[in-house]
Formats: sequence, structure tokens, C-alpha cells
Amino acid sequence: MKKYVHKGISLVLVMTMSAWCLAGCESSYTEKKNFGKKEAAEATVSVNRMEALLNSKIGDGVDTEKKETVFVEMNADGTVAKTTVSNVLKVSDKDNISDVSDLDNIKNLKGDEKFTFDNGKLIWENRGEDISYQGTTSKETPVKINVSYYLDGEETAPEQMAGKSGTVKIVYDYMNNSASEGGFVPFIALTGIVLSDNFTNVKVENGKVIDYDDSSIVIGYGAPGFKDSLTAKASKAGELMKDIDIPESFTITADVKDFEMNMALTIATSEIGDMNLEEALDFSDIEGKMAELTDGTNQLEKGAGDLQNGAGELKSGSIKINDGAKDIAKYTADLYLGTTKLLGSYETFNKALINGVQSADKGAQKLYKGTQNVKSASKQLDSGAKSLNSGAKELNSAAAKINEGAGSLSTGLKTAQAAFEDVKDSNGNVKSQGLNNGAKALVQGAKAANAGVKELAGTLQGTPDSIHAQMNDVIKQVGSATGGAISSKNALNQTVEGINAAVNNGMELSAVLQAKGLNTKVYYQLVQAYYSVQTLENVKAAFETQIAGKEAEMKALLEGMTALENGTSSLNTGIGTLYAGIKTLNTGAGTLVSGTGQMAEGTKNLSGGAKSLSDGTGKLKAGADTLNDGMKSLTDGTREMNKKLGKASPQVKAGIRTVDSGAGKISEGAKTLAKGTGTLGSGIANLFDGTKTLKNGVIKLNKDGISKIADIFGNDTKDVIDAVEEILNNGKSYQSFSGINENMTGSVKFVFKTAEIKADK
Repeated sequence: MKKYVHKGISLVLVMTMSAWCLAGCESSYTEKKNFGKKEAAEATVSVNRMEALLNSKIGDGVDTEKKETVFVEMNADGTVAKTTVSNVLKVSDKDNISDVSDLDNIKNLKGDEKFTFDNGKLIWENRGEDISYQGTTSKETPVKINVSYYLDGEETAPEQMAGKSGTVKIVYDYMNNSASEGGFVPFIALTGIVLSDNFTNVKVENGKVIDYDDSSIVIGYGAPGFKDSLTAKASKAGELMKDIDIPESFTITADVKDFEMNMALTIATSEIGDMNLEEALDFSDIEGKMAELTDGTNQLEKGAGDLQNGAGELKSGSIKINDGAKDIAKYTADLYLGTTKLLGSYETFNKALINGVQSADKGAQKLYKGTQNVKSASKQLDSGAKSLNSGAKELNSAAAKINEGAGSLSTGLKTAQAAFEDVKDSNGNVKSQGLNNGAKALVQGAKAANAGVKELAGTLQGTPDSIHAQMNDVIKQVGSATGGAISSKNALNQTVEGINAAVNNGMELSAVLQAKGLNTKVYYQLVQAYYSVQTLENVKAAFETQIAGKEAEMKALLEGMTALENGTSSLNTGIGTLYAGIKTLNTGAGTLVSGTGQMAEGTKNLSGGAKSLSDGTGKLKAGADTLNDGMKSLTDGTREMNKKLGKASPQVKAGIRTVDSGAGKISEGAKTLAKGTGTLGSGIANLFDGTKTLKNGVIKLNKDGISKIADIFGNDTKDVIDAVEEILNNGKSYQSFSGINENMTGSVKFVFKTAEIKADK
């Protein structure tokens, strides 16, 4: 259909006349630069060279039997001074040459062949050579030229222009008088002028300026009367050509100093119809083609609407993808924030824990030394009690010392027991926690921390499986949307990438989808699923890389937390044992105090008191042994806990720091993903806007373009074609100015020479 539009435009083929007249002017003249500089300078003022330059643009009828050149010498204003006609007759056989001419003063230019003249008929001798002859005429040529001159805006006679300076304007008006002698004959006129370096800032309307050395060559053109003749023959032509300017004159403007002007040459010819009009302007099937064009644009308009709807669905899907990516970024950011807080909290917790365990270890060692002293003292008390039974004399002194020691011992043991028990206020609320319950709380805290780390490790290790499950859900949705035709990730990738590749190679999307048994809606669901699966795969790969790279650190973290939990359990056991020993010892001390009191009352009951004392010291000794064993367990537990905690703590801290670093990288990756999906969403939004613009453009094309073209190719177009064909055929039929034998073919051109204007020196 595109070629038919071009053919329609050819209805106003006169637009091409200007391009045809000037085509290659510059390149043709440039070829003359190959002459020497002196010869080139001479060529700029040579009539023959200028004529050759102009002839090269319009041809010279070399294949005709009679070639006619009409030379018109004009004054500077275009008035005719003399008209001379030169003819060349081509010899093709041995018979005399019969010619027709209305010229005067005929003479042979090259040979000595004779001719006879009778009532306008010329009979030339034939000696085997072409005949070149010349004559004169006073007949008006069908083309006339009027030249006007202006100096600083005022029209000025040519002779008054010489030697003047200022802004000049020179106007060449072409006139076609052929209609007065019969049918209108179209003529193209080309004028060439060489301007000296007196002219600067040269501009041409309906022509071209070619700079050469210090001169400017001006080529102007016109097609006088063509538009008016065509409009008169076909009224439709006026509408088609109302905005087309077919020049009938050309104008030169320039700044000049000491005005002088060389002669100008103008060549005119009617040979502008050498084309196959029947083929070039064939509109036999134009109605059918215009119907196809209209149907095609209607389908294009519908397809643009479908594309816009599909782009809208794709835009909606991209919003969901973007929202999901934002959620991933948010949750990974929360994970990173949590691991960062865990790291900070653990550092505080670890510092307090190590300090507490070290203090407990030191205190336990001191208590252990104290219980050793108590154990030694209880042995001495027990020995003294036995000795008391042996000697009553020493009883008073020993009883006083024992009573005093027993009181101090009882007070110290009560203080030690209180350290293990909670301190409560008057309402029974715990103000501060004792060592016994503190150890239990420490055990629970270590268990909770260990469980939390295990849960975090399990969550991280299970994340790839969770993402994989989401990918399977997307594939299931694709399978459902395609009726099971696409049920795997590879099938999805191949389908979407295949469709995109076909579209990038120039295929229509609707055609590709139809070939694959898909529609636009399913296609955009596939595109959404395609990018969703790629996104989930990237996130899954990032998690797997982090987990694989930090497996050793995670293992060390879990082992350290287990060691911490075991150490706190041992510490709790030791503290429990110690507390039980102190309670037993405290009971024995109470019995001891009671016994020494009885002993102090008198010697009457010495035997019973001594026995009671002996019993008390025995219990005291047993309690001291228990206390000593408990303190040993306590010191062993605190020492072991301090040792294990010292080893485990850096591992735990390093593990948490590794998790925190990994969570940070995942968070950054999720942010990048969210940013990328945002960019994708922006691009799809631009696509959606573009499809809207496309749809509107197609509607405008159909309304303002195709419909109007269809209107142009109506019934009246044939009339315009016929008129153009008739005018151009008139140009082809015009073969002679001075006459031609009806059996001959001929060509004719007119060469007008405008006189130069010279300033007095």
C-alpha cells in the first residue's frame, strides 16, 4: 500500500521539477575543477561552458532526427534583440533530406551541401554527413523572460545599476505563451549567472548558489504556467495543489560594490514528460487497495487497544511483584536489625555473665577455704567435747570458749545461708534474688538463649526450602492458567523468551501468541510469573550462599551455646549442694549453741551436757564435712563453668557476628531487589503510557491520515491524472520551433543570452 501512497503523491509531480532541474548542479560543476586554475577561471565566463553546464541538466535530444536550438539574444531587461535558430539534420540513408523551416537567411554551417527552398520546404543534398544549418526569425518564442533590478529596495533601470553599491535584488520572471498558439506546452527554464567577487552574502529564492574561487555561480529555475494550466483542466487539481508552490520566477539578493554583471544564459525545454505515465500513475486497483489500507488500520487500531489492555495487566502484575520485593526487603531488614540487637545484647549479657561467674568462682574458693577451716574447727570441737567428758576441771573454761565459738559459728552460718536465699520486703515480694534461685534463673536463661540460637539457625536453613515452595506455587499457577501446557520452570522460560525473541525480530505479538495457542492475558501472566521465578531464584541463591559460607561459624555457635547451657547446669548443681551443706551445718550450729548453753549452766548436768555437747560436735563435724564437700563441688563447678564459658563466649559472639553480617548482606540484596523491581515497574508503567500513545496515534492516523488519503483517491483523481498526462504529452509532442517534416522526430531547446552590464572605468 505504501507504493500507492507514493503514486498518489506523484499527482503533484511538478514538485519534483525543482529537484530535477538542480540535481547534481554542484557535483557537475565541481567536475570542472579538474581543469587547470587558469582554465577554470575562464570557464566561469565562458558562454559555451555555461551552456554545457545547463544542458547537462535537461538533455539535448541526441536520439532525434532533427535537433533544433533557438538562440535568443536579449537586452539586460529581457527584451529580445535577435533570434537565431540552429538545426542539425541526421542522415540515415542515401536519399536527399526533406525538411520544413520558416527561417530566413538560411546557411550551411559545416559542409557545402546545397538546398532548394519551396513554400517552406527544404530539400538538402545528401553526401552522407549530418546537415548543420542556421537561420534567423522574428517570431516570438513560446517562452519569454523579463528581468527586473532593484537597488536598496527601489526598482532601477539596468543601465543605471552599473557602478552602484548597496543591496541589490534581481528578479527573473518566466512567461509561457504557448497557449496562444494552441495547446499549452509545459516548459522548464534554467538560468545560470556568474557573479564576480563584487557580490557578497548572495542568496537565491527558487535556485542554488555554488561558490567557486572568488566567484559565485547562481542557478535559478521556473515552470511558468504549469499550475494554472493543470488547474484549468481539472478542478480537483486546485485542491490537491493549493499548498504547492511551482515557481515561475527566481530572485537573487546580495550586497554589491561597484555593480557589474556578466551575461546570463537561460535554457528552456519542454522535454519533461519522458516517463511511463501509464505505469507510474496506475490507479486501476486503487479502490481495492484503499479498502485494504482502511481495514488494516482498523485492525491496527484494535490491536493497539489489545496491547494497551495487556500492558495494563502487566503493569498491575508488576505492582504486585514490587510489593512482594518490598516485603522481602522489609522482613530481611527486620532480620538484620534483630541480629544486630542480638549481637549488642549478647555482648552486654556475656560481659555480665563472665564477671558474675568469675566473682562466683572467687567467692566459692574463699567459701571452700572457710569450710576447710570450719571442718578443722569442728574436729577440734569434737575432740574437745570428748576431752570434756574426761575432765570436769577444764569444763568451765572450755565451755565458755565453746559457747563463744558456737555463737560466732552460728551467726556466720546464718549469714552464709542468707546469701543463698531471696531477700523479701514486708509484703513478701522478692527485693533481690539469692545465689540459689539466681543460679536456677541463669540455667533457664542459658537454655532459652541456646533454644533461640537453634531456632534462628533452623529458620535460616529452612528459608531456601520456603522460597522453593513459593516458586512451585508460581509454576502451579502457570500450569492452571495454561491448562497444563506449561508446568515447569524450563517450559515457562523457553515460552516467554521465545515470544520476546520473535517480537524483537519484528513479528507481531498477536501472531506469535496465536501460533503458540495463547492470548494476551495469559502472555502477561506468563511474563509476571517469569520475573517472579527469577526473583525468587536470586533470593534463594543468596540465602544458600550465605548459609554454605557460614556453616562452620554456625556450628561453632551451636556448640558454644550448648557448652554454656551445660556449664550453667553444673554451676546450679554445685550451688544447690553448697546450700544444702550450709543448711545442715546451720542446724548443727544451733544444736551446738544449745549444748554449750546447757554446759554453761552448771556442772550438775555435766555428763548429760558433755554427752549433748559430744552429740552436737559430732553433728557439727558431719555438717562441716558436708559443707566442705558442697564447697568443693561448687568450686569445681565455677572453675569448669569459667573455663568453658571463656572458650565458648568468643565462639558464640563470633557466630552471632557472622549471622549479623550475613543478615546485613541479605538485607542489602533485598533492598537491591526491591529497587530493581521498582525500576521494572517504572519501565512497565512507561510501556503502558507508550501503548496509550500508540493507540491514540493509530486512531489519529486512521482519522486524519488514512481517511483523508481515501478521500483523495476518489473518482475525481482520474481527471487529474488525465490532465497531467495531457500536459506532459504536449511537451513531448512539441518538437520544433521553426518547422519539422511530419515524418521526422525532433527536439527543440531555447537558449536565452541576457546582455552583460558593465561600469565605466
